[in-house]
Amino acid sequence: MAPPIETFHPARLQQQVQHYANGKVRKPPVDLKQCELKELLQYECDLRGPKEDPRSKIVCEPVLRLFRQCANGLTVETTSWEDIHDR
Repeated sequence: MAPPIETFHPARLQQQVQHYANGKVRKPPVDLKQCELKELLQYECDLRGPKEDPRSKIVCEPVLRLFRQCANGLTVETTSWEDIHDR
């Protein structure tokens, strides 16, 4: 199981990426707006109907996730952050 991690508001993402997981400050600082925007399309699937019924169907819906890939190799999911900064 992955270790628990601190939750924070998407508006704080820019500040959060300035530190490594061990708390050390990242040098040079990262400007997420300068990192390349990438998209990933995933699917969330649910069974519609009883599991035992052969007429039940699996229905999948797309979920778009956005990431910023920086020159230093850092990749950060920014889906919620992008919504805040587009306004």
